[in-house]
Amino acid sequence: MQGQDPRHEPGRAPPKRKQKRPGEPSGREEPSAIRGILQEFFDQQLRLDLRRQEMMERHAQERLFFEGQWRQVMQRIQQERLMLEQQWAEREEQRRAREESRAERRDAILTSLLTRLLQGDL
Repeated sequence: MQGQDPRHEPGRAPPKRKQKRPGEPSGREEPSAIRGILQEFFDQQLRLDLRRQEMMERHAQERLFFEGQWRQVMQRIQQERLMLEQQWAEREEQRRAREESRAERRDAILTSLLTRLLQGDL
């Protein structure tokens, strides 16, 4: 049994050697392969950053668009409110004028009645 491994004990299985897997680095990879992997990683990060920046710009554009629409709606509502307030003020002024006219007619009638009473016409 001289052909056996000196580390092998009789009655035991021979020690297993680590076999190199095809996907594992050999420790002797070329620097260009590592550079290629790093370059690919950086390119991917750059693409992700560009996509994120485009998305942020698109969101900013959408926000500006919606803010503009909101401003227009608020201005329209403000104009409507001002018109309604003006109409209310005009109606209120007309009501006061009618009330004042009625009060003047009532005063004229009362004055006329009192004058007649005092003069004895009634």
